[in-house]
Amino acid sequence: MLGPACSAPLVPVFTVSGDAPSRTGLTPLGDGAVFGNDAGRVIRLDAAGRVLWTVETGAEIELPLVVSDDGVVGALSGGGTLVALDAATGHERWRAGGQPPVAALAAVGTRLVLLGKEGELRSFPAGAGGLPSRRGWNTSLGLRGRSPPRGLVVLERGVLAIGPAAVLLLSAEDGALRWKAPARDPTGAVLEADALWIAEQSGRLLVLDPRTGAQRRVVSLGPRAISPPTAALGRIWVGLEDHSLVGVDAHDAQPPWRASLPAALLGGVAEWQDRVLVPTAGREGRLLAIDLARPGSPATARVDSALRTRPLVRGTVAWVLASDGRVLGFRFR
Repeated sequence: MLGPACSAPLVPVFTVSGDAPSRTGLTPLGDGAVFGNDAGRVIRLDAAGRVLWTVETGAEIELPLVVSDDGVVGALSGGGTLVALDAATGHERWRAGGQPPVAALAAVGTRLVLLGKEGELRSFPAGAGGLPSRRGWNTSLGLRGRSPPRGLVVLERGVLAIGPAAVLLLSAEDGALRWKAPARDPTGAVLEADALWIAEQSGRLLVLDPRTGAQRRVVSLGPRAISPPTAALGRIWVGLEDHSLVGVDAHDAQPPWRASLPAALLGGVAEWQDRVLVPTAGREGRLLAIDLARPGSPATARVDSALRTRPLVRGTVAWVLASDGRVLGFRFR
């Protein structure tokens, strides 16, 4: 079990709120970030945490926002309307209503890609909108009578669609299949050290070739996985059902690093100043900055609201989005 805070705790740099709970996490944009909330607002912050612009989309925003290479912020409003905003000004460029229920949203180059809960991939030109390309993958993802897709991950050769029974690498332009690999109830995927790492709820970590989907090896994590895998300090990190954290060496040179957390990790970790930044989802909302060489007393901050999404590092400041909608920035004392 990680011990109490060390003598150099994390101290707040700024706090800003959109006055509504939020589930989107923080998406990097320029030197700052953009996020959405349950009131339907999209808010862009600068490097100091100041509000640059706010846009009302009209309905709650649940999925993470995305930013295309040509400066378009994509937001899924109300579960069925894709709203495209100018990243510099917040001005609405276009919107496409009437989308089927959406499970995941991604920006791939200059396209905005939706993965529907029924397995259809839709791809829009980010700058102009218009009619999307469409391709259905419900059977290949294993969606019949099962839970919806788990997400989209952008890779060099396309976008990875994560389903309950398989992962598919698809073309971002037309949804064509590049490769398919089996996976049992994955929580997510991350690319690190020329390998694709997929965590399964059963407690397995699959290691695939990102070019072909071929399986390289399988790592046993122990208890059930509850977070997507994330990469930091040369390791792949996964939060487990027993409120523990495991870090697997991405180069297979060291044994897994393990620690018990004060509450569950749900949203993933980040790398910050040679430490692993860990948000916990308990009511206290603790943010831990763990030094792997001296893990017993991590620097910590308490925000009194669950931290369910991955932190964002902006320079020397660690940013977190609390469930109550506040964005907080911290630094070392």
